[in-house]
Amino acid sequence: MKIGVLGTGMVGSAIAGKLKQLGHDVRLGSRHPASDKAGVPVVSHEAAAQHGDWIVLCLPGESVLETLDGLEIGNKILVDISNFDSAIKEPLQEPLAQLIQRAYPDARVVKTLNSISAHLMVDPQSLGAPHSVFVAGNDTGAKDEVTELLKSFGWSDIIDLGDLSATRAMENLAAVWVSLEAVLDVGPNFTLAVVRGDKMAD
Repeated sequence: MKIGVLGTGMVGSAIAGKLKQLGHDVRLGSRHPASDKAGVPVVSHEAAAQHGDWIVLCLPGESVLETLDGLEIGNKILVDISNFDSAIKEPLQEPLAQLIQRAYPDARVVKTLNSISAHLMVDPQSLGAPHSVFVAGNDTGAKDEVTELLKSFGWSDIIDLGDLSATRAMENLAAVWVSLEAVLDVGPNFTLAVVRGDKMAD
C-alpha cells in the first residue's frame, strides 16, 4: 500500500519505519525534504500526500490544518495521530480530528495512537504487559482498515469508541499521558490499559 506520513519527528519516523518494515511503499513528508530518514525517502508534504493512498498525520496539532491546506486529500484515509500542544494546559475547545473532518468532508478521518509513546505505537508487545489502543471515526470501513493496520503493528486490544465525537476524550488523554510521565519513574515506557471486570447485574 502507498502511504504518505506527514512529519519527520519521533512519531513520524517510527510510524514510517514500521510501515516500510511491513512492506508498504512509504514517503515521509517534511518542510525540509532530504534523502531519507529511517530508510524512508523524505519529500515535500505535497509529494508525500500525492504519493499516499493513505495519509498519516504525525504533526503538532497546531500545524496540521495549515500543512494540509492545498494538499491532494480527496477521499483518502487520513489517520490522525496528532494532538494540540496547547490542550496539555488549556481545555480542549474542539477536537482536532473533527476540525480536520470539517475542513475535508470527503476524507475518511480516523483517530488513533495519539496517547501512546512512539516506540510502543509500532511495537506494543515490547512493554511486556497487555495494553489498549483506541480508534474513532465516522467511516466504519476506514476504521476497519485502520484496525487491520494496527493488528499488523502487533496490537490486539483495539477498542472502537465510535464516531469522531469520541475524539474529544481521546485527545484529552494526551494531557493525562503528560501528567503521568512527569511522576512515573519509567520515562515514556508506559501506557494505558482497559481492564474489564465481570458484567454487573441490572
